Amino acid sequence: MQGQGRTSPLGLRAVEYGCWALGAALVLFLLGSGAVAQYAYHSALLAFDQDRRPGLDYREPDQSLWAPARVKSYQQQRWSLATPPEAVVRIPRLGLEVPVFPGATDFNMTRGAGRLEGSPRFGEPGNVGVSSHRDGWFRRLQDIEVGDEIVVDTREHRFHYVVEEIRITDPTDTTVLWPGAVPEVTLVTCYPFYFLGNAPQRFVVRAELRAEEYP
Repeated sequence: MQGQGRTSPLGLRAVEYGCWALGAALVLFLLGSGAVAQYAYHSALLAFDQDRRPGLDYREPDQSLWAPARVKSYQQQRWSLATPPEAVVRIPRLGLEVPVFPGATDFNMTRGAGRLEGSPRFGEPGNVGVSSHRDGWFRRLQDIEVGDEIVVDTREHRFHYVVEEIRITDPTDTTVLWPGAVPEVTLVTCYPFYFLGNAPQRFVVRAELRAEEYP
């Protein structure tokens, strides 16, 4: 019969409207996901700092030196920043600000830095080991110098460290985390910074405690 099996104009219009509605919903979902991600990042760090010094403003991390794959990983995982970090490491001269979470897992090092397993907490005796990715948060360490200040905030204290040593070593070299005569913090990342694939060495920054505040 003539016209059998054909879709009516009204039916085609309904399908068209449905496609437009679906597209609009997807766009809103993506925009909403980005907003939630950014909100989670800011709220987690802000919640950490408002417990001790209200009013500090946190910005989205500068990703200009990050590898594209690391930026993508961060964008995918930052929304999971559900709890405040245990500390925030800042290197003022480099403009570096990194939240520190317990455990140097890939997940933690994508959304910030991780305190190495078995390492003491900030404020405890010993050498606090902190690690993050060379193509992300810790890429700015390529410009660090002996004498630079490292500031670490926890909920109870602010610690001021001074960089005493920078070295490139083998991944099996555990001596970099041995405790010294004074409390220390050691930042560790892979090296070379722009190596393709798994970098064969480690870039190590050791800093000694010089002052402690009770905000």
